[in-house]
Parts: sequence; C-alpha cells; structure tokens
Amino acid sequence: MTSGERKLHSVALNLEAAQYLAGWRPQAGTLFLPALSEGRVHDEVAVRLGIFGQTIRATLFGTISLVRRVGRPSLPPGIELAVERVSLPAARFLALAARGENVSFRERAPRYVTERRFLLTRDGGERETTTTNLSEGGCAVTWSGPLPMVGEVVSIKMAERLFPSTARAVVCWNTVGGPLERCVGLRIIAEGRAARAWKSVAAEVAQSGAKPA
Repeated sequence: MTSGERKLHSVALNLEAAQYLAGWRPQAGTLFLPALSEGRVHDEVAVRLGIFGQTIRATLFGTISLVRRVGRPSLPPGIELAVERVSLPAARFLALAARGENVSFRERAPRYVTERRFLLTRDGGERETTTTNLSEGGCAVTWSGPLPMVGEVVSIKMAERLFPSTARAVVCWNTVGGPLERCVGLRIIAEGRAARAWKSVAAEVAQSGAKPA
C-alpha cells in the first residue's frame, strides 16, 4: 500500500436481524458494524454480511465515517460505515430480509462470458490469469495454487493494452471444485485512470456480443 492509498479492511459478519436494523440508517446511507474498532475514519471497508437465520449474503463496500473504540452492552465498540452508492441496493436488500420480507436480489452488475488475459500481482509476485466472466464492477479469474483469502487486495494489470493500467481489486469470493474449479472473484476498487481503463474494457466486452454469464 502506497502512502497515497487508504487502508482497506475486510471482515465477514453475521448479525441478528434486530441488530442490523438498529444500525442501518437508510436516509444517511450508513450502517453501524460491531467490528473494526481499530480502524480509522476514511479507511475503506469490504464486509461480507449475513443475517442470522437467513441463507442470503451480500458484500457491502464503503468508508469509515465514525469509530467507537470503547463501548458498553447497549453501545458496543465498532464503526459507522458510510455505504458507497453502488452497495446501497445490497444494504436495502439486507434490511428487507432482516424484516422477514420475501425478497430476491441480484448483487452484481451484468456479467459477460469472456476470456481476457491479465497480469495479477499478489504479495510482490506476478502471475498471468484469464477471466471466465467480466463486468464493469469486476471479474472472475482462473487460479492456480493456494487460493487467496476473501478480502485480500491484489493489483490487476490490463495486459492486452498498449499502455497497461494497473488497478486495485479485492477478492470477493473463491471456490475449489465444481464447474468453477479454482476460480476467484475480484471486485475492482480503482479510481482515476485505472478505473476508466477498466470501464473501457468492460464496455468493449459488453459491445462484443459476448453471452451473459
């Protein structure tokens, strides 16, 4: 992580329905999480969140807007997460589920089946990988060797381009076996030139006639 990048925290939580609803502020777009009290305001967060008694899960992204380091039983330590705009539908979906409503939700943007080569850097080592599907928000890539942990941050370089751009990405899921044997899901968290380059790649795929994933 360079000095100009904010720290990215990752956490997986299961909350009681009442606990989620008490911490969710739909008008402000914020959610209290009883975790990461060691974080700092403006740090980025990726949280895989579930509701006890429900099989559904959603991944929320945002930044820390408040930290409570010391609490008490009615006010536990934790953070207030300012949920980013693209994650607000997932946060609302979880609120509906917490209230016991029958809901269906597609967490991801439209994805397309495509094989694109990328160079991926992890722990200082570089490897070539190929996508199995791709969207404006991220991609699924083939993987060899030990799978990375959910929440791990990697760098992805668009190897096909004349002047390659490098973007940060966070691991959203990993899997071994089945039709997606040894695959990893990456969510792009780039800004500026790298974000524009990724969106350009996604637009090319969408316009190419590739089949929906």
